Amino acid sequence: MKRVNFFYSTKLTFDDYVHDHSFALRIIPPETTTQHILSCSLNIAPYIPTQQTADAFGNNVTAGFMRDDHRFLDFDIKGSAQVDHTSYRTDYMPCYLYQSQYTRPGEALKAFHGSIRETCTGTAAEKAEYLCNLLSETVAYGKGSTDTNTTAEQAFVLKKGVCQDFSHILISLLRMEGIAARYIAGLAFCDGETHSWVEYWTGDHWEGIDPANNCPVNDDYIVISQGRDFRDCAIDRGVMFGKYTKQLQLVRSELT
Repeated sequence: MKRVNFFYSTKLTFDDYVHDHSFALRIIPPETTTQHILSCSLNIAPYIPTQQTADAFGNNVTAGFMRDDHRFLDFDIKGSAQVDHTSYRTDYMPCYLYQSQYTRPGEALKAFHGSIRETCTGTAAEKAEYLCNLLSETVAYGKGSTDTNTTAEQAFVLKKGVCQDFSHILISLLRMEGIAARYIAGLAFCDGETHSWVEYWTGDHWEGIDPANNCPVNDDYIVISQGRDFRDCAIDRGVMFGKYTKQLQLVRSELT
């Protein structure tokens, strides 16, 4: 068990005024059997009233609406938690067995899976570790080589990606093995932004594994959201109106 302090900040700046801006933030860490949230404060600027709900995957959702003209939206969380990954989560959902938008394999991933099927044996944990080792040998970490729209198949063809891509590829392979797997977005000591990793179903509980760093998940990780893939876990989503053509996003996080 470990007590950690966390901080996460996003600054969105638009190149022109926007209005009638609806947004949903998945930014408040959930209370689970592996993490007890001791404190957490959310700050949003410009200040507006928000509503707290939960989605189908158990993620905390903060919804808001800004009617007036504005050119930025800033939000951050700050808090502390007790983390204990010797406890196990058992919130199983059958949907994690099936491929989703970002994990659906194409010809390259199917061919790769076919080539290693005979050597990928054992328990779910042994298969996950084996596949993680293979990914670290096959795919290189390359910041800027992909974006948030890149699928597992596209990143695998490139043989390059970031934590999101490693997670999508591993989830795709685990699901091809008949193992339920889900995408986790959160904070970790290894990153200055958000991080992603994978949880796989052992048969009676979830275990975490970090394919980008090829290691098991420990008490240095805090879950913010979970889902079938990145689409279910995006920190912020929004719809707005205006003449803007682009937005600048600055992200910073700390875990101590």
